[in-house]
Amino acid sequence: MNKRLIWIALVSILLILLSLHSVYFHPWIGVAECLQNPDKYDGQLVTHYKEPIVGELYADGFQLLQRHGPSIRVYADTAGLTTGEYIGIAAVFQKEGDLKAVTLHVAKKRRQKIWVSVIPVLLIGFLLTRYFRLNRRNLQIELRKHA
Repeated sequence: MNKRLIWIALVSILLILLSLHSVYFHPWIGVAECLQNPDKYDGQLVTHYKEPIVGELYADGFQLLQRHGPSIRVYADTAGLTTGEYIGIAAVFQKEGDLKAVTLHVAKKRRQKIWVSVIPVLLIGFLLTRYFRLNRRNLQIELRKHA
């Protein structure tokens, strides 16, 4: 039992140290933080968004829409972009309140990929209900007789 507690403590300490390293050396900077304090974040690389979607397109960029977050103007090449697409973006924040795109990736067929990832969960759920059942008297999961 002592060895188990020592391993749990060591793994917990390692996880805490990795979390602290991430906070201090690789923080995620979000658009909302940048807009609250533009002088502090001027020239910083922003990579954290809340489901970024391409809004209105302009000749020199587009409006970046976020779910539960502020929309912001992005200066980038708009070739191949259409309104309503999900994108992955890394951009430099400018203190005027806009972004200059460094990398831009269109998440093609994002919704279809989500549904494809749900299929294994449904299959496992089906197999579990086929081979196991819940005994309601003593609330235990039991193997079905035909399994």
